[in-house]
Amino acid sequence: MSAALRRLGPRTLGHETNLARAPLWDARARPVQLSLVAPTVLYGQQFRQVAGARLTVTDQRLFAELTTRFVRDDCPETRRVPFSLGEAARLLGHESLGGKQRQIVKQSLARMRSVTVESALRSPDGHETVIGWGLIDRYLTTTRGGGRGSAKLSEEVAALLRAGSVTYLHAPTWDAIAAADEIAGRLWAFLEAENLGSGWRYQLFAAAPDGIAEDRNMPAIAELLRLDWAQRKKVAWRVKQACAVICDIDPRYRLELIKSKAVGMWRLDAARQRREAAAGSRRRAARLPDIVLAAWRRRYRAHLPSRKQLDVLADVIARHDSDWVAATLSEAEDDAFSHLLACDRAVVGHRLREADERERRHAAEKRANAEEIASIRAMLAHLRDPAEATPPPAGE
Repeated sequence: MSAALRRLGPRTLGHETNLARAPLWDARARPVQLSLVAPTVLYGQQFRQVAGARLTVTDQRLFAELTTRFVRDDCPETRRVPFSLGEAARLLGHESLGGKQRQIVKQSLARMRSVTVESALRSPDGHETVIGWGLIDRYLTTTRGGGRGSAKLSEEVAALLRAGSVTYLHAPTWDAIAAADEIAGRLWAFLEAENLGSGWRYQLFAAAPDGIAEDRNMPAIAELLRLDWAQRKKVAWRVKQACAVICDIDPRYRLELIKSKAVGMWRLDAARQRREAAAGSRRRAARLPDIVLAAWRRRYRAHLPSRKQLDVLADVIARHDSDWVAATLSEAEDDAFSHLLACDRAVVGHRLREADERERRHAAEKRANAEEIASIRAMLAHLRDPAEATPPPAGE
């Protein structure tokens, strides 16, 4: 693991996988009120915080720094992780270190120290154990200028990291997403811990309104993001916003929130490309005229056209022009690419009908000209030799 982190470079974080997937981190600090937090699931077992303060997504970012340093140091038996207080303050959103910032760092560590959860932990070999546990056992800070602090990871967290329960996160991407939208940052960290394969579907809510929750293996997205709002449409709109931020900053992702047939239910369809494939998509998209690429990005944000879509776009541009393609993409109310193809078929069909009509008119003119020429020839022949000439048509 430490070798993998070194190979991936200094901008890669090593986040404990179970905690990346756990519904534990809030986008904002709130009163504890643990009795009001409904139990959810992780790996099919109940997961619930039973003591301590409610953690924030900035706490998660600092905790990821602690686990990363622990793994990079080859998981020492002491479980002690030293860190710079100034760096901790920066991770919590402060550019410089002062008395107030030191206090904020200490408060974050205190929240982590206070937490007790009951959950199922999954080890890399697949076995599950339900335990009560915490994140860190103790912490140390100082008021000395340029000082350093330390935290001691809990035995459970250290054991999981040693066993290889590590999700690798690209720190600049996570920081950029979280800076734009903290809920998006939390969702991105969860998705990075998931093996999406060719794509995966997640329920937004655990059950329909007034319905009974089905057996589940993982928390619903609203539970994961701690969006326990009364209005489900507002939650769906908020998650859709977060998905747009993720796709805009990390173009590997294809995220779509879809309304289900059941009342008050949505699902999140998630897919992730490899970084090499995403880079290839950007290079291919760069071949499009600027006006077409700009129109595409306005409709699909970071969802760049696939190789097949690029081929189709090139054909459409050849039949029309870049301005027409850009305007058609921009005017669509729903799926812009499908709208473009429908308009292309309509225009091409109209052009074909016009061409057929011109061909029919041309053929009729040719027939009329041929008949007129034949009549003139017959008249000339009659004038030269009336006896041998074919009589002209009646009426002439």
